[in-house]
Amino acid sequence: MKKFSIAGKEIKNIYVQAPLAGYTSFAMREMARKYGAGLVYSEMTSSTALVYGNEKTLKMIPQSGEESVALQIFGGEKDIVLKSIPIAEANGEYDFLDFNCGCPVKKVIKQRAGSAWLQREEELYDLAREMVKVSTKPVIFKIRLGFNNDERNYLHIAKLLENAGVQAIAVHGRTRAEGFRGDVDYRAIGEIKKEISIPVIANGNISLDNIDEVAKITKADAFMIGRGSIGNPKIFEDLENHECGREIRKMTKDELIGDAVQHLNLLIEEFGESIACRLMRSLIPFYLKGINNIKPYKIELVRACTRNEYLEILERLKKDN
Repeated sequence: MKKFSIAGKEIKNIYVQAPLAGYTSFAMREMARKYGAGLVYSEMTSSTALVYGNEKTLKMIPQSGEESVALQIFGGEKDIVLKSIPIAEANGEYDFLDFNCGCPVKKVIKQRAGSAWLQREEELYDLAREMVKVSTKPVIFKIRLGFNNDERNYLHIAKLLENAGVQAIAVHGRTRAEGFRGDVDYRAIGEIKKEISIPVIANGNISLDNIDEVAKITKADAFMIGRGSIGNPKIFEDLENHECGREIRKMTKDELIGDAVQHLNLLIEEFGESIACRLMRSLIPFYLKGINNIKPYKIELVRACTRNEYLEILERLKKDN
């Protein structure tokens, strides 16, 4: 099985859980680790909120005991971003610090954050260089191919970040303007890989169906799985088995339900029952995808308010043939 390294730290395989706002809290990271993800990510975490001591945001920082985890931060102002780094280090424990230069969401762009940095090349270089100095953890940047199709400056950005001392780059193969629509340009990721010597992590619509093609085109060091892992942490096991030529096992209905319950229990430990049950509503349809006669149960599950309600509905689903 292939491995890769960032700044001398070996990652056990080449499959990475992407940062997903609203999803990749400790519970989802733990489920990804259960099925073998080599590296997992926190949710996108606001530097501004860290500097102002926002309690909810401080709790988003990974804690000691987590294996191979990256904290992803975002922000539009250099001074705030730099001030947030020692605060994050004092309030958690993680292996890598990732800076988001890829988020296409309008409210993030308005803060001059996320993909907005791709239009500020000199400022981005200065920020990256200073982040590498301030952080005691290796620094990764997550980027897109450019702000729009007229500004596809990905090669210049990648070289600039390498020169600033960044130790790895994750690349989503679309521009900010494309968002999550249209084809992913894997050839562009391959161009980046040819031009720089630090690890390149390919991202964008990667699945079991296209992993061989993506690997061939990009020659990337690792592959980041995002939306395809929501309610489907087994994708990491499947990718490993595919790489090693092993059979891809099909999960039973009981196993699918068991994973959903485990994720719910982890969310309850993390957030308390009320919040956890609300969060689970958006996750559970993904966990139960493919089960026969699921529709009436799904309608009930997305309205469940307590752990007992979830368990009662899922127990009925188990018995339904």
